[in-house]
Amino acid sequence: MNLLRVLFICVLVLVSVVQVTAHWDKDDIEIFELQAALQESEGSGTSFYSVLGLRPGASVADIRKAYRQKSLEWHPDKNPDRPDAHKRFERLGLIHRILRDERRDRYDHFLANGFPRWSGSGYHYARFRPSLLMTLAFLVVASVVAQYFAQQLSYKAHRKRLDNLRRSALAAARGAWFQTPSEIKGKVHAPPASKTVRVPLGGFSGMPPAPKGDNIDWQAEGEKVRAALQSGVDGRIVEATVYADGSIAVRDPETEEWFPLEIEDGPTFADTWPFKLVKRITSKNSEAAASGAADADEQEAEPAAAPAPASAAAPKSRAARRRRAAKSN
Repeated sequence: MNLLRVLFICVLVLVSVVQVTAHWDKDDIEIFELQAALQESEGSGTSFYSVLGLRPGASVADIRKAYRQKSLEWHPDKNPDRPDAHKRFERLGLIHRILRDERRDRYDHFLANGFPRWSGSGYHYARFRPSLLMTLAFLVVASVVAQYFAQQLSYKAHRKRLDNLRRSALAAARGAWFQTPSEIKGKVHAPPASKTVRVPLGGFSGMPPAPKGDNIDWQAEGEKVRAALQSGVDGRIVEATVYADGSIAVRDPETEEWFPLEIEDGPTFADTWPFKLVKRITSKNSEAAASGAADADEQEAEPAAAPAPASAAAPKSRAARRRRAAKSN
């Protein structure tokens, strides 16, 4: 799975989370419209509670009492000079109903976290407000991407060291012009079946990378390699065996074991922690299921205990009856 595909999937996940968190039902829309109309009529910062002279934690009894007092104050008959008296009175009744039913929890949520605004196509937050689920999804995606790029950087550095060690071993075994094509060298002898050389663990520090391109000055490249071979040795020395086909085996100085010098494939997103966690959980479940099946097979394979023969049990029962008879006498 390449990087672009994974990033596309992550974007789809984030967009789906945004769509879920930004969906408003009809009760939410009614609350938004009522809140916007209230602030337009009574001033910015006015809430359902402040218009009644209450705090958000007011009880239902306090809300009922405050509504009765406010309804008398806002009754259209007592406000003949206000052209919006009827709308204000109707708005007050809606506020009272919302604060007395289950919609109060929704209003308290928006009052604490902010109300979205109408933007022509629907209600949207003027400032981005990610939900908890979206925040967690973002953190997971960000951690995966960060871990992936850290693994890529580590892999490139490790690959560079191994390639430098490989080129150093080839140069030490076959000479500074080991990479020059045979048609340029002319007549050359076949390389030996194997040759063991001693090179620094990280390769020679001045070893140039493999040349690329069409117009390569092989003489100059050979001079660079020879200068690297003569530059001295830094760090720990290891033994490396170069074979005729170009493959190399390195001897571990601690275990004295030989292992092939191979450059493995780079890390992928499957090597990041979420995928490894899922793989570990599934492997544990499969191991537990396999262990349970093996135990069940062993129990089925065990032979049942053979019952004691009747002839062996009979003498014991007769002897027990004699002892009980002797005690009674």
